[in-house]
Amino acid sequence: MVAIADRVGAWLLVDEVYAGLEWDGPRAPSVAGLYARGITTGSVSKALGLQGLRTGWIICPDAEHMRDTLILRENSSEIMNIMGEVIAEIALRPGHYATALARARAEGAANLAQMKDWLATQDLLSWVPPNAGLIGLARLPEGLDSEAFVRQLLAPPYRTFLLPGSAYDLPSHIRLGVGGGAAVRLQDGLNQVAQGLSDWRKTR
Repeated sequence: MVAIADRVGAWLLVDEVYAGLEWDGPRAPSVAGLYARGITTGSVSKALGLQGLRTGWIICPDAEHMRDTLILRENSSEIMNIMGEVIAEIALRPGHYATALARARAEGAANLAQMKDWLATQDLLSWVPPNAGLIGLARLPEGLDSEAFVRQLLAPPYRTFLLPGSAYDLPSHIRLGVGGGAAVRLQDGLNQVAQGLSDWRKTR
């Protein structure tokens, strides 16, 4: 990507919210360290599971761009997240970060294995597991629209929330996530998805 961007003088923005959750290989280098027009962003919300903090960072070797970014942030933020920044700073300290990331990797790997096992039993779904991160897109059977299916799952008796693939311009898919560890009761949600698919099949 860097070579392509460099040929045309384009900026390259890479959001590293899942950095550290690579399953098939080492962590990729940050683009800000590879390319003069590279911009790296990150957050404590995904890999460390601290969604409520809404605290992140940006790295760019271009000083003028960083100045413009700071001005934009100051002018677009009504409230400073001081408490969130304090908690994020503690979470990112070397001792805390390594422990939290190791826990997130273990929990993510366990849920991902559970998802793979479940999908192996679902003849109406197929997917390519993520090489990194905690989400993937599963293909629905032909004739089942993702928006219609997620609306079905929101209603009783399922009461299960999924994002439709149409949000990613893939209307024949649904987004499946494995974050949150054991506390999210992943199997309960998967059971409801399976029941929804079974009920849809009965209408065909």
